Amino acid sequence: MHSQCLWPISGDLLLQTKRDGRDFIIPLAPPIFVAPDNCVDISALIRSRENACLVVQQSDMSDYMFILHAHHATPVQLSYLASYRKRHEEWVKITRAFCTSEPMESSWKRSQSRS
Repeated sequence: MHSQCLWPISGDLLLQTKRDGRDFIIPLAPPIFVAPDNCVDISALIRSRENACLVVQQSDMSDYMFILHAHHATPVQLSYLASYRKRHEEWVKITRAFCTSEPMESSWKRSQSRS
């Protein structure tokens, strides 16, 4: 049996985590970003090795059950990742084009040869 996720709306539930040394606080009551099934996808915050997440409830949440579900990436997640990587590679290519200088004849040498 599959049921869609429902979230509290009190504003009293947060997910705290770190990524690359920076603190992240993600509101969960209600969450700002949800997957199509109304679940929160935290895969962007996960790195290989050790991960730590803290769910902070600031009021009674006894009517709710919170589950961390680890699974292989879904086709939708893989499609998004492929799209993101493609955009990132295009951006890198564009920025490299701006940073690459082509050898040119010195303006000083050109002006001397005309004299």
